[in-house]
Amino acid sequence: MKHGLSCTVFALVVLISSFLSVCGNDGQQKSRFEKIKEIVAKNMDILGPMLKKGPSKEMIDFYLKKEAEKKKKRDSDFEKKKKKYAKQTKTMFLHAYNSYMMHAFPADELMPLSCKGRVRGLTQSRGEVDDALGRYMLTVVDTLDTLIVMKEYELFEDAVKLVIRGLSFDTDITVNLFEANIRILGGLLGGHASCLYLQSVGKLSWYSNELLMLSVDLADRFLPAFDTPTGIPIPKINLRHGIHGIKDNETCTACAGTLFLEFAALSRYTGNSSYESLARVALDYLFERRFKASDLPGSTMNVNSGHWVRKDSGVGAGIDSYYEYLLKGYLITGDKRLWDMFSTQYEATKVHLKKNKYMMSVHAGAPKNRVKEHQDALQAFWPGLQVLAGDVDEAVEVHSHYVKVSGHNQNTLPESFLLTGQLYWPQYYIRPELVESNYILYKATRDPKYVDTAITILNAIENRCKVVCGYAALKHVASGELEDRMDSFVLAETFKYFYLTFAEEEDIGIPIDDYVLTTEAHLIPLHVQFFSNEKVNASKEVCINKKIYAWSWLEDSLFGRYLINALPVEICLVDDQPYNYKAKQKKSKEEPRTITSSLKASNFDYKNPEHVAVLRSMGINIEFVDGEKLQLVHNSGTAYSEQLGVEGVIFMKEISEHAKEMSRVAQQQAVAPRELFVQSLLNREVATFEAGRAQFGPDLTDGMRVAGTAELAQPADGCSVIINRLAGKVAIVHRGNCMFVDKVRNAEQAGAVGVVIIDNAEENSALLAMSGDGNDDVKISSLFINKADGAKLIEMLNSDPTMLILELREPTASDEKCGS
Repeated sequence: MKHGLSCTVFALVVLISSFLSVCGNDGQQKSRFEKIKEIVAKNMDILGPMLKKGPSKEMIDFYLKKEAEKKKKRDSDFEKKKKKYAKQTKTMFLHAYNSYMMHAFPADELMPLSCKGRVRGLTQSRGEVDDALGRYMLTVVDTLDTLIVMKEYELFEDAVKLVIRGLSFDTDITVNLFEANIRILGGLLGGHASCLYLQSVGKLSWYSNELLMLSVDLADRFLPAFDTPTGIPIPKINLRHGIHGIKDNETCTACAGTLFLEFAALSRYTGNSSYESLARVALDYLFERRFKASDLPGSTMNVNSGHWVRKDSGVGAGIDSYYEYLLKGYLITGDKRLWDMFSTQYEATKVHLKKNKYMMSVHAGAPKNRVKEHQDALQAFWPGLQVLAGDVDEAVEVHSHYVKVSGHNQNTLPESFLLTGQLYWPQYYIRPELVESNYILYKATRDPKYVDTAITILNAIENRCKVVCGYAALKHVASGELEDRMDSFVLAETFKYFYLTFAEEEDIGIPIDDYVLTTEAHLIPLHVQFFSNEKVNASKEVCINKKIYAWSWLEDSLFGRYLINALPVEICLVDDQPYNYKAKQKKSKEEPRTITSSLKASNFDYKNPEHVAVLRSMGINIEFVDGEKLQLVHNSGTAYSEQLGVEGVIFMKEISEHAKEMSRVAQQQAVAPRELFVQSLLNREVATFEAGRAQFGPDLTDGMRVAGTAELAQPADGCSVIINRLAGKVAIVHRGNCMFVDKVRNAEQAGAVGVVIIDNAEENSALLAMSGDGNDDVKISSLFINKADGAKLIEMLNSDPTMLILELREPTASDEKCGS
């Protein structure tokens, strides 16, 4: 009988365990079988008598229902958590993006501590790091398809217009070919792919391949770099003069091997095979020059001789994305030769580089010799590539190592570290590689632990890197000291991978599984492999209209319409020569809608990113004098076009007239001062100070008064979020660092019922009427007093911090004056 009971219990366990296997894994390590055994053991007093007769249908149904309810609740809680952090990711991204647009555009990058743009040649040089900058709107171009992924369609359309109107590559600047390719060419192609998708669903009808034309312009400027004996491109290119005067003849393996995706996509979009052919020659040459003893490449090659200058081999900086582009090149072209090249060298990495959980660096010609003991943050992408290669178990193992290192450094992966965990380079640049591989592992396994890992890293960025103007890198992961740096990849990649980890399919603005993501996370549609990259040969002009070129069966499907839209409106070639796409591209009848240049001075809001972008397109920059006075500076030479420069002149005249009118009103109001009445019940002291009024918020007229206990705001200037609670109180803040109206807004958000602003001028000056910014959103009153009266006010507050009462009011004849 005992044996029969055991068999019955076992049968029940197997039955319920089989059910749970259909329900799915909840990510816990303990097996389902062990869980069911625990359930049965805890309930033997109930199950025992029933099991003697065998498990009834009612009993089985009861436990199946119980487990299904538990799983449903777990799934619901998990989905709510993902939704919460998808929203948080978007909020963080928009804080960074809007900060760039407000304070830096069209500069290449934002300096988040200085709240200004980083412009090559104008801001302090950082050496070769600045070779990624080319005065080509780097951050906004790099961010285009992130806006689409996050469903920010309006911001995307505005950004595309800004790029079309203002981007030019005709500059005498020498840039790093690798960086310009993955960030700018990749960003333009990702933006182009996004525009084509939107057109396939009935949006963006005005778009007529302008981003593709810019891509062709840029790629054509890259071509002289390939004029070497080996076909390996030199690492730098001058956007105006090509390779003239450039003496660099050594390039890294990744630099030469990370061009193929962008160049192949461009060839297949345009029908011009030369781009793909050149990038393919470089890939093939790198593969042929691998060390036969190991099948591994070196890390640096002489582009003229083809000799390896540095023979160390790993999967981090200098080589990393070479492997990635072999595999992904196969995915977008279907060329099995690329898969064979990848497989050969990938297997070599497993034999020579992987040691337990670590990916090491060795001498490629003598792979038993380890060449360095430190690893770098770029290697953290490798587990994602392992997943794409089919090695999920190994990817899980390697990924856990980088997560552990990150966890030991307050969840910020340092730039480089020793196997012992000691810091080698302590910086944290908010790089995407660990987040990228974490996302790919989650896609492959659906294990909730990867969502938890993403949450942990995201919160660390928010808590350690957030500043008023975006997110700043860390100089040192241990001390938390910030660096005035926010690379474009933070927006292009890091936040994109976070969002893709958390967001559900319906919250992603494009069918992401239909695309390959480049090493900069830009979108290349998988179906580009169906496009021809061959030139059309003809003895006369030949044009292929996309409507004729398309297969009739495609027109009935969404995918087909997308595929058709990806073709140029008309492809033309003349006399066997590759067509000049820019010259031959026919204009759409519907011109692009432009950001309005009819912005009225009276409507201008300096906090509106679109208004700021309009001004910059007209050559107008915003500056603050003494931290609070708004000043517009116009330079027609920096306008995006001659017409926009003229519009800038008109706007400056309008804003000048508007300022004069506001000044006239302010002078009228300044002759009618207000009073600040102060009473200390504890010290039985009363004082009244003459005060200037504000041109915003409620005016203190008709007997209106504001009363409350006084409290100094923290921070004292009131220019950022006020951290002390001011509910029902009158806030005291000091002048400087931001506009008057911003101080009052921040105090109002903290709950204050009124604000007193103390002047910072050493000498007592005439009381001014505090100007606003044209918006009518302030709901509390404020007054302005001079520095001497402010010192007296604070002295009274210090002697009676709890009982001091303030009244902001119109002057009365009976008040006894104190102060000036």
